[in-house]
Amino acid sequence: MKTIAPAEARFYSRLLLLVFALCAGSFPLSSQNGAQPPGSGKAAAPASPVLANASALQAPTHSTTDLAGPWRFKVGDDPRWADPAYDDSAWGTVTLGKPLSEQGFDSYTGYGWYRLRLAASQPSQLAHGQSDEPLSLLVTSRSVGQLAVYINGADAGRTRGMHDQPTMYQSTPFIVHVARADDPKATVIAIRSWAGADLPIQHGLLDKVELGSHADIAERLAQTTARQWNEHVTAGLILTFLFLCVAVLGATLYLAQRNHSEYLWLALLCLSVAITGADELLFGQALLSLAVFTVLELWTGRFFMAATLEFILRFTASDRKRTVRGVQIYVLLLPIVSLLQFQQLYEILSITAEVVFCAVAAVLLFQAWRRGRREAGVMLLPFLLAATADSADTILDYLASRHWIGEKFASHRFHFGPIQFGTSSIAYSIFLASVMAVILYRFIRVSQEEQRSAAEIEAARSVQALLIPTHLPSNRHFMLESAYLPANGVGGDFFQVLPLKDDSMLIVVGDVSGKGLQAAMSASTLVGALRNELSHDPATILDHLNLVMLGAVAAPSTIAQRNSVASFATCLCARIYPNGMMSIANAGHLSPYRDGREMELASGLPLGIVADIAYEQANFQLNQGDRLVFLSDGVIEATNAQGELFGFERTQQVSHEPALYIAQTAQRFGQCDDITVVSLYVASRAADRGAREPALTH
Repeated sequence: MKTIAPAEARFYSRLLLLVFALCAGSFPLSSQNGAQPPGSGKAAAPASPVLANASALQAPTHSTTDLAGPWRFKVGDDPRWADPAYDDSAWGTVTLGKPLSEQGFDSYTGYGWYRLRLAASQPSQLAHGQSDEPLSLLVTSRSVGQLAVYINGADAGRTRGMHDQPTMYQSTPFIVHVARADDPKATVIAIRSWAGADLPIQHGLLDKVELGSHADIAERLAQTTARQWNEHVTAGLILTFLFLCVAVLGATLYLAQRNHSEYLWLALLCLSVAITGADELLFGQALLSLAVFTVLELWTGRFFMAATLEFILRFTASDRKRTVRGVQIYVLLLPIVSLLQFQQLYEILSITAEVVFCAVAAVLLFQAWRRGRREAGVMLLPFLLAATADSADTILDYLASRHWIGEKFASHRFHFGPIQFGTSSIAYSIFLASVMAVILYRFIRVSQEEQRSAAEIEAARSVQALLIPTHLPSNRHFMLESAYLPANGVGGDFFQVLPLKDDSMLIVVGDVSGKGLQAAMSASTLVGALRNELSHDPATILDHLNLVMLGAVAAPSTIAQRNSVASFATCLCARIYPNGMMSIANAGHLSPYRDGREMELASGLPLGIVADIAYEQANFQLNQGDRLVFLSDGVIEATNAQGELFGFERTQQVSHEPALYIAQTAQRFGQCDDITVVSLYVASRAADRGAREPALTH
């Protein structure tokens, strides 16, 4: 079926109302002028029998005759004009298939009538003597023009939108039956045509009328329909199907990788194109009125532009969100301007929107390519090609419809067998192929990276089991609890609680710099060295772990060359005896909290900074009922949405609470790093509550 504009030229948002207003003049023009002076005569006189000018009939094709004319034509509407006795001799004459402007008629809007009179014997003659078969007419309209056919004054058939209050529909070819050849009366064919007031008619809404036997006309209808599908529908339908496939692909990729939202927006933009194509197909089959089609294509076209910008924004990881949001709001408001009937303003804003859309999308892709994203460069040229081809076709078609350039300069048509397609179809196909290639390449690459990351995380989890005990040892002297909340699955925090033979407890809490598997592996090295350490003296343990962190245990002579390292670790080591005595040494870690107050400790350098260092050890006396809390800097450095730190003051306020409560409070505040909390409650009766104030000794 014929559409308002080439189907492939509407995958981007169009100047729809402008195109609709000009569609009647956008078809090929004839160089011949078929205008004839109006005739005269009485009501009973024949107007102009077809056979009076036999040369006007086209050569029969497939046993059918093209009733090209001359037809009597008059602008306006009067029910009497369907009467076969009406005298139409004063009407002008036209030949079908030629522009009215070349036949002495100005463009008009609304109604127009065509009349043709056939003598009693002529239908049989034109049907090549097949008087025993019923005769039919194949009536073909142009674009959205509505037609009603009257045979000898009787309503014989009409297009879908032609009723008491006509509605604009795409008019497909249709068949009407005529009287048999032995009918004694002359056969008068009157055709009433109509198009909306916003559609200037320049060519004439009646394009072609063919006469023949019913079987031959049915065959011609099938051929005409197939030809129109090949010329105006098939290429667009194939592209619509391809875009729908890519939409399904994008949705599938998004479900597989939820953290890559560009796949979702790819699916949405392709779905909008597929919906536009479906709208065009339904409109072309006269299943949607022009008003409904206009509204649907207005919104789907603008949504396509907004979704495309969002896809490119997320695909390129650009920081120009404000610019993109501004353009998106701009294009999504355009349909409202059109629906409010601000037509001239809409046309200006629409052209501006297309230019801005293409410019912003091209700049985003170009900048991403300059930043090293090669896939953005792959998409840049096809996008520019598609955008340029689309705009070029629209502009050329508009200029040709205005007769400012010749019809031959309008958008060029190519052929693949019987199927016709334009430059836009080629450009969109290249663009779609590039998008599919880039997206599949990125998906495969990301999948491989995620598989490697998953393997690393799985390995890190096995390492984490060594770093974070799941069950804490307990005895009648001490009650222990812990909480560990990693920021990213696995981190550099570690702690160990080792019961010793004399019922004392050795507690080690540390934090390796860095994130992920590398930090976890460094922490596991320290834990392995700790478990193999023969000494239980906190200062001695830190001295040894420092050498382990430097990697100089096996070769002490290289210690001097290992003073500069890429990573380090803070660590706090304490040994607590049943009688409440505690020996503790610190390597740059946070001091523990005792009953809600931070203990004063000398803080040495972290492990792995300097080889030749001796850590200080302090002794404290704990009392029965004391609570000792060890924690990592993930608690102190928790940050809320306003950038405020959890800080030491809040930490001190919750330090007397259970370990899990402390960790969850910091996490709710705004976790930024791994959170580790180890709490020890002194239950030993051997601890003397009346002991002297703890003294720091060296």
